[in-house]
Amino acid sequence: MSAFRISLIFLFSFSIGLAQTKKNRSQTLNPTGFKESDRLLIGKVSLKVTPLREYKMKAGSTGLFELEVPYKSASFKLGDRLGGIDTARLEIDQELMRLSESMLKEKDIPQWHLQRRSQIEQFENQLAKIEGERSLAEQMLANPEKYRELFQSSNRADVNQTEELKTYLKTLSTHEQQVKEMLIFVESERKEELELGELKKKFELRKMQFDMRMQEAYLTVPFDGELDFLFPYVEGEKNYIQAGMDVAILRDLRELNGQVPIMDPDWRLYPKNRLELEVKSPRGNIVGKYSKSTSKEVSGGDELIYSFKFDPQDNLALKNQLRGRTDGTIYLRLIKPAHMVPKFLLVSLNPEIFRRDGWSGLVEDVCSGYELLDVGLYSIAITKMAK
Repeated sequence: MSAFRISLIFLFSFSIGLAQTKKNRSQTLNPTGFKESDRLLIGKVSLKVTPLREYKMKAGSTGLFELEVPYKSASFKLGDRLGGIDTARLEIDQELMRLSESMLKEKDIPQWHLQRRSQIEQFENQLAKIEGERSLAEQMLANPEKYRELFQSSNRADVNQTEELKTYLKTLSTHEQQVKEMLIFVESERKEELELGELKKKFELRKMQFDMRMQEAYLTVPFDGELDFLFPYVEGEKNYIQAGMDVAILRDLRELNGQVPIMDPDWRLYPKNRLELEVKSPRGNIVGKYSKSTSKEVSGGDELIYSFKFDPQDNLALKNQLRGRTDGTIYLRLIKPAHMVPKFLLVSLNPEIFRRDGWSGLVEDVCSGYELLDVGLYSIAITKMAK
């Protein structure tokens, strides 16, 4: 026989009321012989203790992995660098990127301005030549007598020569207008904005791609926290790693929470603000207060999760509970202290009343002057009726 059952039998014999006046009448129970508490145990659970934030750091690329910090669990600050992958090659690429930026500022942009000046001069010379040809053609058309000898030497009639000059003038005017438009564009701020902008944007894209490579190659801590290494790093040897492999896990330990799946639908009936979670630790039991509810999809359905927040002063004692699952108990904080009476003991006093009227009816029948406060996992909480 278990110690728990022996103790309950002892409590039963200690707490039974004076007598049963008739064989078929209910026995009475004096609740004052049972422990008084302001908490009622309502369930035992398997839970996870989780930090405020948790981040798994993975290798962003494949190559030789080199640590820059000792290979041990430790606290790190935002921006701390743990190590990198193929860092020697990255340092060379980084120097090349700095040279490219200098080349852009000291060579490419000044060279663009020189080429622009040369284009402008070419268009200006071309425009001057067209204007000269157009002026001569206009003179020939305006004073054909002066240029008659030129027409005669070509063995063509004056009428034909005149028509050809008019056509030529029209072509020259069109070409002149095109050259002027090109000159206006070459001299404009818009051309400078477009072409210099293209040079700069191409470099910015290269730099952005390089920065992404740097982020993938170097492992940098994204927030303050405590880090545990997952990659089997061997000091003094070459450690090759593949992209996507787990390197370390970072935890923000400023706040710890107990995540409890609510498996029993009856637990949802209790007021959430009166629920407490109790977890064992090396220095004793630690209590967390209800903070929020969430849900996650499990096997095609939603699972309700209650989150309980622990006092920050207990975080150190709970650190060993962060990995895997642990056992805990859920208590209901009562609105006032009550006596904890075992369920099976009450039912054994009058099973018929229990089947007919439930816990409230059973308490009324067996515990005169007392009323039911709440129903727990193994016990019910009963308190004296107010007068």
